[in-house]
Amino acid sequence: MSFHIAFVSIVTVLVFNLNCLVVCHDRDKQYNRTTIFTFQDVKYCAKNEFYDLNYFRCVPCKMLGENLQPSVDKFSCSCSMSNLSPTVATIHDTVKAYRTCGNICNNTQRTKPTKNITLLSPQYCQTDQEMLPKLNCRYKYINRTRTSAAVDFSKSIEITNLNWQYDGLCDKCDLEYNFQYQGYCIANGLLRPYLNYNSFWQASSTQHFGNLKFVAFFCMALNNQTACNQLANLCILSFYSFDKNSPCSKFLLSQASDVVYRYGSADEQMAHLQIKPFLYYRKGKEIAKELREPIRDIRFSLDAKSEDNRLNFFTVSYALDGTLQRWGPLRFQDLLLCPFYKNSWILSENSIRFAQKYDKIECDLTLEHILDMARMFGNQRFMSIFLNYSNIDESHRMMLHTIPILIEDITLENKRPQKEDWQLVKRFQMIETHRSHGSITSKISAIYEDAHKLLLYRSLRYVEKLELHYDIHDDNRISIPILKLRYRHIEFTNNTTLDMPLKFQFIISNRRIEKGAGGSNGELANEIILPILLLLAVVAALIRARNIRKRQYLAPNNEDFCHFAYFTEFLLHLISYMALVFLLCYLLCVIINSLTYLNQTTVELTVPIVKDQRSLEVIVYAALVLKLIFVAIYFWRLSHFNIFFIDWERPRCGDTNHFNLKNNLETSSVCSSVRTYISETNVSAWRSIFLANEWLHLSGKQKTSTLVQGIATYTIVKISNLINHSQDDITLEIFYITLIYSGVYILQYFLKPMILPHIFGNSLQKFTEHCSLANISVFVLKEPSYGYYIHGRSPHGFADSDMTTMIMQLQRETQSLCGRRGLLSDTDQCYIIMPPKNLNNYFDKLLLPYQRSFTANTGVGGNSTNYPKELNTIEGSLEKTSIAFSSVNRFFCAFIDHGIKDMDYIIKEKTFVESLFNCELDNYLTDQKGTFYIDKNLSFSQMFLYGNELQIFVVQFLLFLAVYLMFHSVLAAAIVIYSFNKILQMIFVSFVKENVSVKTLIDKRFLM
Repeated sequence: MSFHIAFVSIVTVLVFNLNCLVVCHDRDKQYNRTTIFTFQDVKYCAKNEFYDLNYFRCVPCKMLGENLQPSVDKFSCSCSMSNLSPTVATIHDTVKAYRTCGNICNNTQRTKPTKNITLLSPQYCQTDQEMLPKLNCRYKYINRTRTSAAVDFSKSIEITNLNWQYDGLCDKCDLEYNFQYQGYCIANGLLRPYLNYNSFWQASSTQHFGNLKFVAFFCMALNNQTACNQLANLCILSFYSFDKNSPCSKFLLSQASDVVYRYGSADEQMAHLQIKPFLYYRKGKEIAKELREPIRDIRFSLDAKSEDNRLNFFTVSYALDGTLQRWGPLRFQDLLLCPFYKNSWILSENSIRFAQKYDKIECDLTLEHILDMARMFGNQRFMSIFLNYSNIDESHRMMLHTIPILIEDITLENKRPQKEDWQLVKRFQMIETHRSHGSITSKISAIYEDAHKLLLYRSLRYVEKLELHYDIHDDNRISIPILKLRYRHIEFTNNTTLDMPLKFQFIISNRRIEKGAGGSNGELANEIILPILLLLAVVAALIRARNIRKRQYLAPNNEDFCHFAYFTEFLLHLISYMALVFLLCYLLCVIINSLTYLNQTTVELTVPIVKDQRSLEVIVYAALVLKLIFVAIYFWRLSHFNIFFIDWERPRCGDTNHFNLKNNLETSSVCSSVRTYISETNVSAWRSIFLANEWLHLSGKQKTSTLVQGIATYTIVKISNLINHSQDDITLEIFYITLIYSGVYILQYFLKPMILPHIFGNSLQKFTEHCSLANISVFVLKEPSYGYYIHGRSPHGFADSDMTTMIMQLQRETQSLCGRRGLLSDTDQCYIIMPPKNLNNYFDKLLLPYQRSFTANTGVGGNSTNYPKELNTIEGSLEKTSIAFSSVNRFFCAFIDHGIKDMDYIIKEKTFVESLFNCELDNYLTDQKGTFYIDKNLSFSQMFLYGNELQIFVVQFLLFLAVYLMFHSVLAAAIVIYSFNKILQMIFVSFVKENVSVKTLIDKRFLM
């Protein structure tokens, strides 16, 4: 019978142990992942379940041991029997991490006592438990013994309320054979394997690490989770020390796979058990792969109203002693050390928007501020952060994914880009302090003085830079976010002051991960379009240079491209077209990328949209420099043109009436028949002066107003507040500014010519009418064989008359009682001309004495005190000048009237292609014959700023962009382009004024 009972007992024990092994194996298999957890709320735990904070789910207490029940806070399991009962004992199996709670007075233990517990006194094993004495104990006893021999860890460890083995008391602890710690009396032999931890606290500080061996014993031997959390916190407090006797040693051995240590202690015997909590990530390719690949169970949305638009975070905080301090949604203010960012909207929402760019938070702190924060929560807030999301499958389970923490300072590998070499951790603290052993100065400050704060600490370490970064993959998926920390360590010395300046940065960043080496759509488009546009720019520059050289009669028709003049002309236009190409490519990149970003439903681009923004800025600066060079040369050349006012007015003698004089207009020899110089001196010069001043006025006139452009652009930008919606991305800012600037310019370009001429009239058309009223034609040569002609010959034959006569003349024109003002009866006054090549040579010969006499006149007349001197010489020079002027005037009159046999011209219209490309294909240009093209578009405006609006717009827009890229100020850019425009106007008009004075013999004192 006794044999049968013994056999049943052995089988029962074997079945129980096998069941324990199966349960433990299932538990480890179920929890094999230490980074992703299915979150279960603690309120759903059953009565027999506790909440495991390591896995965030409810677990039956029987998985930890026998006769256990959940504690009041549900975060641990305790004996189901009364802890105050003197007969209750807890047996810890150090190998299986299993404990049994039971009453040693039961039949089994009474018949078969354990090795360490003797037979009990009869008074403690009574049937009625209420008759047991109420204990008022100071200690709990853990394998109390009178020997200092090492304990075999293969055996169990008992925790009892009374010293059963000896005296049955609970208020004494013999320190000769035991250690005393937090109400426990622990046998020396049990702590022998952990005495090596003493070397660590002796080398650092007794304040936090003096009890390190006890914390390690309770964690490793008794599997106390509070002690394990305290051990993890001490590891963090040691700044993740790699010393073999540091609090991190066990975590490194069991959790960091590439770290191999030989401790020569109990750790080697327990190396197969993974200690918790999870503090380290394993190094290697697996973690690098996890950081690079997207999370499969989550997908976000760009819709700001969607619940899937936000990244939510969960945090668990522990105090230094391992007790749970807080758990719940992450409060970003817990990660901030800046006091004046507490009311930021990003902090109040406690989440971040998907693919949103957030401003970097920076602040300047002082050591005093850090010390004040350290007194509040320094060394008492150890945090682990998790990404909180719902599964995209039908279950919609709440998941927690541990956020890996990269601390740059703990290893050199953490500062390198190779992710497989990173040593990532799962818990951190913001401020770490170490108390001072004594005063660092001879002077002791009072506790109420600020200087007293410096005496409390010997060192301090705080987070100087914190960056929360995540990568975005296809289909709006993300890889696990990573928290990057950089600490600053401060040793307190006699030179340390409370005003020591410190800095703090808080960054939330993201990056779009592209598969392959492809770039953004804008960059790819530029890679294709830029070479094509540059090729077109070269071709256009060649054609333009060829056309310009063709208009310069000095260039022979078979001129080689390598000719210096031809090549420089080509380079001049090439830099202009290249500047335009650079601007177009830059705007193309900005517009395509911005539209792609603003209209994307899945993330293709993130801010900053253009990663290499600096290269694009260089393109803008280069385009600006090239365009400024071209504009400077172009307008300088434009201001040095040849101009002559052909005066058709002839002196009237006797009582000849106006209407009889008009009859002479039909003969083409009216001008050429006049031969005497004396008769022409009676013609008034005020008409020429009037037209010259109007020409100067038109020179500085523009089609659009730069002042209106700048004010309107700045006003719209401020009112629309688009810049603030650009997420501080320069590409989006340039996109919005380009739209506004271009929109304002287009409105000006089309509305101003439509509205203002109806109010104030067309200035160019008025000038042509004034030429006719003044009976003066304007002959302008922009190039030696290219220019413009405004036929101002009055159809009435004269212009020097009274007001009544002028009104009658205008009335006759209105009623079509006289001929039209053009060279032909069916044409208008304006022509694009390519005169015979000999005309320019002959004109220069006639103008040479005219220019010499003008130079002499201006040189002598410049000083009034020299006027009486050489008076006869001056009068002779003026007479020669007048004769030269009359000769040139008669020459042009004869040329216009076809009165010169060796120089003539034909009148025709330009073809559509010639008008489109501003060129002349069949111009019949020879030494003796030229071509006058009928001009209905008032093309002589190209001699003014008015007709070169495109050149001015491009250079001003480039200047606007360049200034904004440098200063990020629309107002500054508007002021700069307005100032540039005024300077350009002043310089150009000044050059034109000088040129007109020289070419028309009108003294500058008559020019306004």
